[in-house]
Amino acid sequence: MASVVVLGLGAAVALPASAADMSLSVKVGAAVASSNATTALAPATVTVPADNTVDEADVVRLVASVDTGTSVTFVATGAIKLVTALDNPAAVRVRSTDGASSVVVATGTGTTVTVYAYTTSVAAGTIVVSNGGVTNTIYMKGSAGAANAISVVAPSAVASGTVATYTFTAVDVFGNKVSGLAINATVAGATVASTGLNTATITTAADTATVGLGNAELKVLAPASGSIVVVATASAVAAIAATTVVNDLAAEVASLKAALAAEKAAHEATKVAANKVLTEAKETADKAAVAAKAAADKALADAKAEAAAAKAAADVTMAKVVADNAAAKVVADKAMADLSAAVDKLTKDMASMKAKFNAMAKKYKFTAIK
Repeated sequence: MASVVVLGLGAAVALPASAADMSLSVKVGAAVASSNATTALAPATVTVPADNTVDEADVVRLVASVDTGTSVTFVATGAIKLVTALDNPAAVRVRSTDGASSVVVATGTGTTVTVYAYTTSVAAGTIVVSNGGVTNTIYMKGSAGAANAISVVAPSAVASGTVATYTFTAVDVFGNKVSGLAINATVAGATVASTGLNTATITTAADTATVGLGNAELKVLAPASGSIVVVATASAVAAIAATTVVNDLAAEVASLKAALAAEKAAHEATKVAANKVLTEAKETADKAAVAAKAAADKALADAKAEAAAAKAAADVTMAKVVADNAAAKVVADKAMADLSAAVDKLTKDMASMKAKFNAMAKKYKFTAIK
């Protein structure tokens, strides 16, 4: 037969015949069953168990009607926890730390299974209910409990004459941000920027506010000097305080100017000292260059003089050699001439003797010399 899933506003959605015989009744908090829609865009909303006990107002009660002898599986996501009863076996109410993210419940001889879902977070989560191939998803989230603590984000220092912003945040026992909490602020050493008073009441904002869910801003006009102390109190939560040092802009500017002047003077002194060192170094380098040039010029002149003296000595030696060679040539030429004359004379003598010999040989009939 077709099953029916009751989700909200009395609406009943018929499931196909293949979806077994499970139907799901959803009761949200103190409302009657099926009076609240549960979709991703409009999840069922219950209060978080801020008092540490899970009561009817804190749960989405899920009653699954199924076939006898079957089991129903419930799987939760996010901060959602599941319990099968609001009191444990010792008749003690379930605590916010109890429960599991998934449970499987058998019907036994019955036809219904009841599970309670609660959450400690304002973020949406889901419960997936399954039986015999039929799966249904329930969306739910929590609404923040009473404020348990407030915190503040404050500037550590602020310039005189400017506006300092203090952002207070209220959270419940589970850390969910709480809107609508009236916070009384008392300012010492300064005044509230908008009123000129030293007290103000600010309220933590809703989700749509520009300051953000659970936040409240206090703007304080900083005096010329000193410090600002802001003490915040709210009903049933501990007070919190923040201290901000006020920086005197005129004094800071004067100090910066003095520091700049001192830095400039030191820079100028350093520049003068550097220029002096540079000038002295240049003078020393110039003197060294002049001395080096003079030494080089003297060495060059000495080298030139030595070269000239060597050339003169070589010229004298060469002239002597040339003269000696000329004299030797005269002697050699005379000796050669004398030798040639002697050879000529000897040749003539030999020819005369040969002629005489050959004449005698002819006369006396012996062999002549050729």
